[in-house]
Amino acid sequence: MKKFLAVTPYFGGESSAPRQTELDNVLRYFEYMYSSLKPYMTRLIVSVYNDDDYETIKLYVLNSDIDIIRIKDIDPIFLPANTMRIIQQEGFDEEYIYFTESDQIFYAKDINNLYATIDNDKNIYLVPQRFEQIPHAAILPRIEKYADTTEGRFVDFEGALRENNNKYVVANEPVSPSYEAERLGGKKEILQVNQTYNYDEYFYVNPAPVTNWIDAPEYGQAYGAAFLCHRDLFKRVTFIDAHFIIKKDGKEFPFDYQPTETTAGHDLLRTENSICLKSRDFFYFHVDHLSGYEFNKKL
Repeated sequence: MKKFLAVTPYFGGESSAPRQTELDNVLRYFEYMYSSLKPYMTRLIVSVYNDDDYETIKLYVLNSDIDIIRIKDIDPIFLPANTMRIIQQEGFDEEYIYFTESDQIFYAKDINNLYATIDNDKNIYLVPQRFEQIPHAAILPRIEKYADTTEGRFVDFEGALRENNNKYVVANEPVSPSYEAERLGGKKEILQVNQTYNYDEYFYVNPAPVTNWIDAPEYGQAYGAAFLCHRDLFKRVTFIDAHFIIKKDGKEFPFDYQPTETTAGHDLLRTENSICLKSRDFFYFHVDHLSGYEFNKKL
């Protein structure tokens, strides 16, 4: 069986970006993620920012399939982007690379078909459907919060940390053709959204945005906090620090927008000729986003 190089940033501290995972769960979730990848990977590269995280992950280096990249003197919200740029510069021997946030358990019904799909067109990158455990009482608030979340997005799944026979929501659903966006100053605007369409019997395409806006809704529907791609596509991606300047009333304001999400998906969707695929069957290729439960419990 073919195997991929796996990459994850590990950050157990606080930064300027809001974090979803409770600090006590960071290492626990990492261990679930690592165990799920072992059958499919050649090795796992873990990037860290601070001394505490280095000492934590160093304990795992006794395992021959884990390497650590220590990156200092950066804003930790850009740890994912810096990680990817370093790997691009240093190169790797594996034909495929899988990036994931460190709180996601990997599931694939047919890993060989994932590779075959990528081999058919090396512009393709595969994004897993993103399962999140949700309390029964939070299902209606979730539907009310996200306009395109329907009852069909809630599934039964025996997740590793399932409680109370809870359902799982399949997040990052396709967005309606017309999307109401709120702009600066509270002004609302109706956007036209590029729609998903079937690629083959297994996958559907998540197209690039109609606009060049950094918060275009197409980024959300294409997202899964992980991706699997060929190294040829990976080398072409420009991984940016998601630091932007907003201009309003003749003034400029610095704005860091979705730095983790930018590296884990948005940068690939922006890459010329890239093709983002997700599985039509939710269970065919998916992750269990463990910290999503912490978010959903607060709805």
